[in-house]
Amino acid sequence: MMSQLNSFRPLRIVLLLCSGFLLPSILLAEEPDTISITNAKRLPDDPIPVERIPLGEADDYKPCIAKLPNGELLLTAFHQHKRDNKRVMEQTLLFRSQDGGKTWSKAEQLKLLGREPYLTILKDGTIFITGHLLAADVRNEWGYTCGFLHRSTDAGRSWESIRIESEGIKPNAGNHSTRNVLQLADGSLMLGVDYDGDNGPYLVWRSHDGGRTWDKNGKCEPREFQSRYGFFGGETWLWQANSGRIWALVRVDSIDLPIRDRPILAKNDQADHFILFSSNDRGRTFDRIRDFGDYGEMYMSLLRLRDRRLLLTFTVRDLHPPLGVRALVGLETDEGFEFDFSHDRIMLDTRTPIGTYQGGGFGPSVQLKDETIVTSYSYRGQDDKTHLEVLRWKLPPAK
Repeated sequence: MMSQLNSFRPLRIVLLLCSGFLLPSILLAEEPDTISITNAKRLPDDPIPVERIPLGEADDYKPCIAKLPNGELLLTAFHQHKRDNKRVMEQTLLFRSQDGGKTWSKAEQLKLLGREPYLTILKDGTIFITGHLLAADVRNEWGYTCGFLHRSTDAGRSWESIRIESEGIKPNAGNHSTRNVLQLADGSLMLGVDYDGDNGPYLVWRSHDGGRTWDKNGKCEPREFQSRYGFFGGETWLWQANSGRIWALVRVDSIDLPIRDRPILAKNDQADHFILFSSNDRGRTFDRIRDFGDYGEMYMSLLRLRDRRLLLTFTVRDLHPPLGVRALVGLETDEGFEFDFSHDRIMLDTRTPIGTYQGGGFGPSVQLKDETIVTSYSYRGQDDKTHLEVLRWKLPPAK
């Protein structure tokens, strides 16, 4: 069975002018759901019609969406199952859509280790999923949190997996990777890997055969970086500009690295924020460039749109309710990108009730041939459980 959206609100009552009299009548046309743009400047402030498609089960969490070359959409998420003695089992889920996200398959329970599965799909259709297996997961036999890189060349029907090892590098230290695998302009692949605790090490894995094999020995030096998280393992998202410059969108602890001239006494990691770092030497060094967004804004990703604009999606997880996923439209430059966080915020997801804990968000997006954008996220419902949803919408032209 396929889950399908009822994307419209109840019928609305209007008054029709008939023969000079106002008569009540039921309007048979359905009123579409909409999202708003706050502090509009370059975009019109008219509501944007959307379709919302629920999928999965209650307490599924943090979806990530990607598009295969044939147009099929894939969506990953995970579900945490509690076990005895404060242990967990976190199940990776995979959903499929053949119609641009209007309907979705039931979840496939993949035999892949790691939470927060994040998709990358290469131009040739090769799929990667990154994630990390908690030390508390009942399937963890190594005793520390370790990252995984899963790869498929048959649209996700079969998988091969690489565990990121700490043995021989930093024994017993937890490790993580970047969210995405970056395909560089020359076709080679780059994955950032690092180890918990101060001073890394910070490594760049490289592949020249589509991820079949990896050189895992590349060293990386992030400058002006200090955080309880790793540089890459701080949920970093990689992107290459037309000039070849590589950008790292890095989540940092707001006590360790506060926004310049705006320190904050953060109570927990929900107040983390992002900083931009960039590299002109293929990831051997990264320089701190500027703060990016505000406190409590994270899970950032970029999408090149068909009309040559850029779309930035991110999740507001604290401090600025309503919580949920936002989008900004930006300009791509030869060296990078420009975004205005003060204007034209597209309020993709505001479903988590104000005053309740965040619902995960995440917010990666894809664009279809007809320019429809499909965004995935999780939110917290009135039942205090997280729920998966896909949003289909179109970006309006600039004023």
